[in-house]
Order: sequence, then structure tokens, then C-alpha cells
Amino acid sequence: MASPSTIRKDLTARQGATVDALVAAAGRVLADTGYDDLTLRAVAATAGVTHTTAYTYFSSKAHLVAEMFWRRLQALPPAQPDPSLALAGRVTNALRGPSLLLANEPALARAALPALLTADPDVDLLRTAVGALLSDRITTAVGPDAEPEMVEVMLLVFSGAMVQAGMGYFDYDGVVRRVTRAAARLDP
Repeated sequence: MASPSTIRKDLTARQGATVDALVAAAGRVLADTGYDDLTLRAVAATAGVTHTTAYTYFSSKAHLVAEMFWRRLQALPPAQPDPSLALAGRVTNALRGPSLLLANEPALARAALPALLTADPDVDLLRTAVGALLSDRITTAVGPDAEPEMVEVMLLVFSGAMVQAGMGYFDYDGVVRRVTRAAARLDP
């Protein structure tokens, strides 16, 4: 699995610690203010660095939130294949962690979608990393017989369910149920 250094190459230990402090501070500020009122200046103050330092590492608040989301996903326990389960159960196992992450961190859940949809080249890299991580989780959980088309469909179902949850159609806990139902329809 990718590590923060995979996305941020050539950071010294001190620079890495600064990025870590900014990401941690962003979580605290985001929980207090929400995405709309989040600023790099406020995050920098919370992290104990100047706003110019924050802008050295993050081009925008979207970039910062996208990195925070990617790191939270990356920190989840890896998906485990369980061949005794039907496809729906294996897909559920793959996506339960990401769904619960957002259910348990509502401020991050509300911020991740607008952040990831930003047309920022720095966010592009993270959006690709998030997609690859989710795809890998599904592929691993389904096992060696995972068909690329099925993985793509499940990723689309998951993404769509996350967008609908973000729009308030249902809560993030409902994402797993919807993905499970869709996977059951795909199971031969």
C-alpha cells in the first residue's frame, strides 16, 4: 500500500513532521468549522506554523483535505479475502472500512467530496491514489477471480452511494447496505 512518502517525495524528516502536523491540525479545524469555513491560515495557526509554511506544502484547502482523506483511507486495516463468502460479503468486507470512516467522521465526509472534485493538479494525484486504493481493496477482498469489470462496477456503485450520502439522501452507514445489495445482484 502507498505511504505518505509515495505522494510526497523528497521530504526531510522535519518537512514530513510539518506535513503531518498540518494534516492533524486540519482534522481538528475541520471538525470545528466545517469545510466551507476551513482556511489554510487557521490550520497553520493550529499546527503552530506560519500560513506561508502551510502553502509550501498544500496548494489549497482542497489539497489538504484530499490528503487527509487519503491518509485516513490508507490507515484502515487492509481488506481480507474470504473465499467462503459470496461476492456480496466479500465486497462488503472491502468497503465497510471506508464507509465507516466517513460515518464516524462526518466533517471529513462532508469535505472529502468537494475537495476531491477540485480541478487542482495536486488533488488529481490524490484522487488517483484514492481510486487505486479503493479498487485494490475490492480486488483483494474479492480474490483472485476478481474480474476487472466487476471491480469497476462496484467502485462506481460505492462512489455513487457516497455521493448520494453526501447529498443527504441517506447516511453513510447506508452506503455499505446499498453496495452489498448491488454486489448480490452481480453474484451468479
